[in-house]
Amino acid sequence: MGEFWQNPYVNIFKHYGVGQWKKCSKEGDVASLMDRVVKCPIYKISGTVPANNFIVIPKHSSQSAGLTGSHLCVLFKPIPGQFFTIHLEVISTCGVLIRISISNIYKQFKASATWLQFPYIVREGSQQWSVVMFNFPHLLRKYVNREYSHIKSIKLCANMFVKNVFSTSKSYNPLVIDKKIKVLDEITKPGDEPFPREMRYPVPNGHEWKEFYEFIKFPPTSENLSVSVPNSRTATPANPTFVSSKNGERVFKELPVVKNKASNVSISKRPKPKKASEKIDEDFHNMSLIENVTISPSKRSRKLKKDKMPPICSLKKVLGLGPCKKFEFSSDTEHFYYASGSILVMQSIESGAQKLFTGHSDSIMTFTVDQADEFMTSSQKDSPLIRIWAISSRECIALVKSAEEACSILNFSLSDKVLLGITSSRPRSKLILWDTSLLKLKGDMSIICEGSCSDALIQAQLSPVNSSKIATCSSRSLQIWRLRAGKLKSCSISQFFGLEYVLRDLKWGPTGCDAENFIYLATAAGIIIEVDSTKASTLRCIDLCAVEGPGVKSINSIDIHSAFGVTSTDDGNLKIWDSQFSEVILNVEHESAVKHCLISASGLKLLAATETDSVGILDATTKSYSTVLRSHSKKVTAVAVDPCQRQLASISHDSSLRVWNLDSLTQTYEVFSAGEVPTTLAYHPYKGSIVAGYSKGTVRVIENGDVTEEHFDLTSSITSTTFLPNGEYLYVSDALGTLVMYQATKSQLVQLKSIKHIVAKGGHRSPAAVHASKDSRMIGFAGPTEHCVTVLEASTLTCLIKLDVSSAVSSCLDSVQSVVFGTVVSRDLFVSTMSGKVLRVDTKSGVIVSDHQPYPSSTPHLLVSDSHIITANQGKFSVCDYANMSTLQKYVAYGGINHMTFTPSLTELIVCGDSISIWSFAGRNAGLNVKKTENMTLTKRVSFDQESGMVETESGILESGVMSTLVEEDKPHTPVLMAPTPDLLQPVQSDIRLEETLDNSDDKTLDMSSILLNPSPPPAPHPPVETVKVVEKEASDKESNSDLENVSNLSDDNSEELPKALAPANGQHPFQLSPESASPISPEPSPEPPLALRHITLDNPKSSLSDKRYMASADSCGLELTTMLGNETEARSNVIWRGSTLFYTLGNVLIAEDLKTSKQEHLIQHTETITSLAHTADRLASCSAAHKLQPSQICVWNADTLELLQTCTYHEHQIQCIEFTVDGSYLISVGNFKENALVLWDMSNYAVHTVAKTENYVHAVACDPQNATEFVTVGKCVQFWILDHKQELSVATGSLPIQFIRSVGDEAEFTAVTYTDTGMVYIGTSTGYVTLWDPRSTACILHWSAHPQEIDMLWYQNSSLLSGGVSKNLKLWNIQNTDSDDTTVMLHDELEFDAAIVSCVMDEQMNLGIVGTTSGTLWYVNWEDKTSIRLVGGHPAPVNDIAFSSGDTFAVAIQDGSLRLWNYEPLEQAVQFQVVSTSCTCAVFRPGDSTRVSAGYGDGTIRTFDLASVSMICKMAPHRQAITILRYSQNGQVLVSGDNNGLASVINSETGLIMRVISDHKKSNAAVTSLNFSSLSPHWLLATADRRVSVWAADWETDNNKMIAWLSFPAPSFTPSGEPLDKHNYKTLPPSLAQFSPLERDTILYTGYGLLQEILFYNFKSKETVRKIDLAHWATALDIIPNSNLIVVGSHDRLVTIIDYTSGTFQDYVAHGDEVGVARYWEKNNVLCSGSGSAIALWYVKV
Repeated sequence: MGEFWQNPYVNIFKHYGVGQWKKCSKEGDVASLMDRVVKCPIYKISGTVPANNFIVIPKHSSQSAGLTGSHLCVLFKPIPGQFFTIHLEVISTCGVLIRISISNIYKQFKASATWLQFPYIVREGSQQWSVVMFNFPHLLRKYVNREYSHIKSIKLCANMFVKNVFSTSKSYNPLVIDKKIKVLDEITKPGDEPFPREMRYPVPNGHEWKEFYEFIKFPPTSENLSVSVPNSRTATPANPTFVSSKNGERVFKELPVVKNKASNVSISKRPKPKKASEKIDEDFHNMSLIENVTISPSKRSRKLKKDKMPPICSLKKVLGLGPCKKFEFSSDTEHFYYASGSILVMQSIESGAQKLFTGHSDSIMTFTVDQADEFMTSSQKDSPLIRIWAISSRECIALVKSAEEACSILNFSLSDKVLLGITSSRPRSKLILWDTSLLKLKGDMSIICEGSCSDALIQAQLSPVNSSKIATCSSRSLQIWRLRAGKLKSCSISQFFGLEYVLRDLKWGPTGCDAENFIYLATAAGIIIEVDSTKASTLRCIDLCAVEGPGVKSINSIDIHSAFGVTSTDDGNLKIWDSQFSEVILNVEHESAVKHCLISASGLKLLAATETDSVGILDATTKSYSTVLRSHSKKVTAVAVDPCQRQLASISHDSSLRVWNLDSLTQTYEVFSAGEVPTTLAYHPYKGSIVAGYSKGTVRVIENGDVTEEHFDLTSSITSTTFLPNGEYLYVSDALGTLVMYQATKSQLVQLKSIKHIVAKGGHRSPAAVHASKDSRMIGFAGPTEHCVTVLEASTLTCLIKLDVSSAVSSCLDSVQSVVFGTVVSRDLFVSTMSGKVLRVDTKSGVIVSDHQPYPSSTPHLLVSDSHIITANQGKFSVCDYANMSTLQKYVAYGGINHMTFTPSLTELIVCGDSISIWSFAGRNAGLNVKKTENMTLTKRVSFDQESGMVETESGILESGVMSTLVEEDKPHTPVLMAPTPDLLQPVQSDIRLEETLDNSDDKTLDMSSILLNPSPPPAPHPPVETVKVVEKEASDKESNSDLENVSNLSDDNSEELPKALAPANGQHPFQLSPESASPISPEPSPEPPLALRHITLDNPKSSLSDKRYMASADSCGLELTTMLGNETEARSNVIWRGSTLFYTLGNVLIAEDLKTSKQEHLIQHTETITSLAHTADRLASCSAAHKLQPSQICVWNADTLELLQTCTYHEHQIQCIEFTVDGSYLISVGNFKENALVLWDMSNYAVHTVAKTENYVHAVACDPQNATEFVTVGKCVQFWILDHKQELSVATGSLPIQFIRSVGDEAEFTAVTYTDTGMVYIGTSTGYVTLWDPRSTACILHWSAHPQEIDMLWYQNSSLLSGGVSKNLKLWNIQNTDSDDTTVMLHDELEFDAAIVSCVMDEQMNLGIVGTTSGTLWYVNWEDKTSIRLVGGHPAPVNDIAFSSGDTFAVAIQDGSLRLWNYEPLEQAVQFQVVSTSCTCAVFRPGDSTRVSAGYGDGTIRTFDLASVSMICKMAPHRQAITILRYSQNGQVLVSGDNNGLASVINSETGLIMRVISDHKKSNAAVTSLNFSSLSPHWLLATADRRVSVWAADWETDNNKMIAWLSFPAPSFTPSGEPLDKHNYKTLPPSLAQFSPLERDTILYTGYGLLQEILFYNFKSKETVRKIDLAHWATALDIIPNSNLIVVGSHDRLVTIIDYTSGTFQDYVAHGDEVGVARYWEKNNVLCSGSGSAIALWYVKV
């Protein structure tokens, strides 16, 4: 009767109160949401680790749900791109608990007597809600041969959305609409009933359920499901897998049993139940194959057919070791075992043949083999599962869970009946003993007992004579364990004869002798300790130094045999000792430290493994030593295959280049480069020599292990060394974008051409930044920017195609990842992008033919064969069909992927990552064969004669055209055009400059970036004065579409039809073909950034201003910007003095400050840094930099009302300078070196009047004060401009006298300019000279040396000239008679300032003025008093921290090492403490003492300063890393500091002594980002960048600190930009910020990188998240204003946001030009300070 309430179904969520959590439980990130699709509340379970985020029913594991329904329905939707897991525990009628797990983590079906694991495959792109219905009676009978009783527990783990779970005794089906309709298709059976209302999903009217949702029955109800099973042993139940389909209906997939002689077995009825061990099958044909299945839907049924295509790739061999450095001999000593990353290898000692065990998904931590060579167990990183392998079949027969942590040690007993496992979770370890006696019979093992140890164990072994005795050791002690009454008891020995040693290894004594109960310990001191395990006493300590002398180093490993012992040491010696360790019998010396040694069971062979990952075997009988395995010790970055013989070359981060025999995998030779890391390599197609590029720009040619050539033409890291397939040319590129072309047919490489800035900058495209077509006609690469692809003609480097992919097939900004040419007979070019797309480009027309996205993120690796394309990303690669780019099969590349290549025969695929793996490749077309002529055997080295076009071998001479001919058997041989001829490959627009420069350049070096980005014909020779045409009056629609029109006219009338391009997006063409049309007067600019300080070269900011922001109205805003502290250090000429108002800039803010009242008004219109100012009588102009796709801005203001009049945009790059003409009718703006465009703006309508391109970059511009149509520009040269009556610009280039060239040289640049009142021009140079020019003759008439360094500022007034610049001196010159030959120049006065002078403004009498320097300071200058007063103080470097005192002083920590103290009223700098050669990272005032401030520095020191005496009173060095944060306790007695490595120090503030070092956060080496003390309780917290927060209870009087809470917040596996997450690099992530709430006791506010942008309110006493506040941006700064109940957040998107503490409403404020890194509230003055870069903004809190 008690079970009747469960009929017909049970709403489990409702019955167990999910949401109230009284009868059920949740853990981790579980949130309730409202779903719009299913139109009801759902639960979202998310987190990076599914096991830590879940809902479990019932609450306690000791309870049972007692649900007797035969079916269980789970209504859920997996979160796309994430892993999820469902665990169900059911009880059979005989009381046995069977666990059923379903997850998309599993790649294969696994089963034991009590555990079933089923894979769940989610089809790509599927985001539908699903109903999974389990039939427990059928499932248990089919797979474990038991009868079902009831459900014990249900556990739903991240990541999923779940609506509900139902238990029912009936079989429901959503496809049944009415009970009268019995059968709709084959998955609907008689007896199926329609879903009850509670279990239904909403379906719109006129639609069917299956259009929106998925239904999966498990196991399948149909007994007639036909499955083709190749190589099946018997008709046993096939491997079950859940498959999510796209069409909304249930699809059930069964994987076949493999390895059987029979084929094509059809399962037509359910077979008799068999044992679980018999039902465990392998993965697909290869363990690496992820997917090879096709689904064939029909109208009323869905039958699955196994794709008959065999695996295209299969893993053959591996080369390299992984992090697991364990080795074991086989019982016959003919083989040895080791782990290569995630692959277990059994390798023959004699032949090197390998047997591979694949199945692990991460690096193997340890393994062990039993004595009979029947079974092997292994564990992997970050997984508690242990795999049990059958060695004979290489199958994983079972999975056993060890504990919550992965096993670091595994060892079988000598009898093979006991398995010992050790799991370590520092500082504790756990011991587990398994009974393996039934492993052979049942394929399973059970736990005997468990034990724990307080130390981190490094070695453990079972006694060879007694399996109940165990010896373990940590680095400091030995533990001897005994198994008694089912429990492990231990005794520990940490002192041996009263001394302590650092232990490295342990071994039991040999059996059959008196020493079988002895334990031998190896120590770092070179001492072997012998311990009697029966008495737990030390017998003796053998000092090997005393035996061998003082040369013995640390003993890394030891092994014992009955007749001898073996030790391995750091000095590279493997020593064989007698049984008493009194004499060395044999010594084997190695080149590096020997880390491991091993003796075979017979004692006839010894194994030694070195620090450089080489393994050798010593035959004790013959005393012969052979190296059986060599490996790179670090990641392998690139591989290349010798086209002439079976050799493989590889390079690695271990600074070595190695050549291997491709068949035996033995090393042929090695080339080591100290201090340099090889980055690229390539084989010459016929010579067999290797060309390798290195990180310092060196290119070396290597033949047979000898370096025959070295080239030092490049200075940056080499990104590619690419030969043409015909061996004629070699192309080398570097990270700075330079491309060098070499002649490769001669005995030595001969440089032909060098082109700068043509390849995209950066080293991430190495080692294949440049790719050559297979017909040797073209080369392709990303460049000159990362958004472009360039194709050049191989022999002349003529630009054929340049394609802009920045928005080719998507609206987001995209960039090129790699470029690969297609097959010989095609004209395809494949381009992979950062967004994950692979574009197929037609190389004849430049049209994107198609696009494909094999991965959601970037596809960094592409490889093309005759009929397939290999794409790779993040340790996986896919084989795609060449024709339609559809994915055929997917594989896991064990150890990651850094590079891939084919062998010349295209039968093998080489993949390198952590190691090198060799795969067989069966991807060549079956219908095509290569017919070799008699002369085609290229087994010997060949040479190519360029003049005759012949290839010479030892057997004769071949014509070069014969070498790559493909003949199809079934068709007559006809000549095939291998590739378009150069005539057909027309460039988009011919560039005569490129051809002439390449042909006529003497130094073989030119600059390509301007030619490719803006090509144009060269200007005709011109006289000194020439007429400059108007470039742009108003762009027409026809001109804007010129690129698209050019595409259609690329081929002539007789050419074949071009491929169809992609459809335009939003009415615009989705990509742009360059070159763009350019005017005849556009000479090529120089892309090299000028060295002059006067030229503005801003660094790209880390962020962009958010497009989404809420700005409150003036009457309702909570903050008021009162003061911007500082002057922009990167701007030039950014100071204007107009009456009593001073205009200057800071970041993107234009500041108008009243000099009488010091009150500021802030004009915020620019989004980027303002670089310059200009003014006229009634107008003010400001210009700002460009950023990403946003052009530079020019804002024109009303000088009186400060009203914005107009915003103008034209320049694509930064604006170097602006200037009004004397009457204000025109404004002149000049672009920087990337653009060299001069724009004349008409101020009557704010339109572009004229645009001109200059040959060279311009530093400054000045307008004639007497003539509104004349001005001068200075830079590389001096140019005088005139706007004539035809409104055309004419320009004349100034000429230099011979005397000036002799004095200064012709390399001087002109950096500053000013007009006199008579129309003459003073110009300063980069060498410190001042020159005087006559505009009428455009000649220099006077020059003198004024400064020792560059002049950046000139100001002329009343026969006086001011000059200043890099030398920091401001000089006042008196100049008389400039119009005559008796000109006199006299230095009148001089003032010195704190930094380079870059701006200046003076009054009409030249007595008073304001000077700006690069330190961010504005100085008031009085020449009569010869004084200078700091008017506006600033900071020359980024602000790291702001601290407030209890008085009116605050401190600013600066990156340049200075600590600056400011008075608040008046706001001026009071004191500065400077520490050189390090940065000041943080600061804090002692509570209640406004005269004592402490600062942390980048060198790990803390300095305390006394402001009263202006002196340092204390210096401490508690850290080795940079200090990131510093805080005093509430009473000021204790100072707590945190560093960049996760360490925190508690320091007595009076004595400076370190009271305690907190290392709990040091494990991940993440910087301390937050340190906060509670104002409501004696608690404090520590937060680090790895999203971990620790809460401490402190009693400072008794020096007692206790951790009371440890919080760890999850994050996705990718960065905010979409890149893979680097767990050891937290700089790319938003910081982890935590702070105690001043309003709620025991509550912490936390924000950091996670799945959502939010602030969490966490109560650490109740251990629950109280509430959340959503954020619109990632937070980079956090503070609380308790009096106003406000939260202050600084964001990466340049916003300062205040949020209501209770309601979560917010307001955004803009005042910064980059990421807001500091936000601090000053309660005393009710002021909020925010910092970004070197700028500080002070806000008054109004609410």
